[in-house]
Amino acid sequence: MGRTVEPVSDYPPPGMEVRLFQRHVDLAGKRILEIGCGDGRLTREIAPLAASILAVEPDPARVADATRLTADAGITNVRFRVGSAQDLRSSAEPFDVALFSWSL
Repeated sequence: MGRTVEPVSDYPPPGMEVRLFQRHVDLAGKRILEIGCGDGRLTREIAPLAASILAVEPDPARVADATRLTADAGITNVRFRVGSAQDLRSSAEPFDVALFSWSL
């Protein structure tokens, strides 16, 4: 009989990063800026807690994937933007928390 091989991931198990963040800052109801969101994996985990998320990523293809996957999950409090932290300008939009995870 063949064994099922679990896929290997560089990322921690789902929920672990959120629990670690929550040790340091309460994400519930917060306006979050996420720098380097990639395909939105972590964004989608944080979204149920947050009031809103602006997720920024320099790779347009990854932003397209993130946008599609987030919409498919029925998440409506997230906006994605192609760009980098250097592209962000001061604006009237305030954030309570800025996250940089797996973005260096």
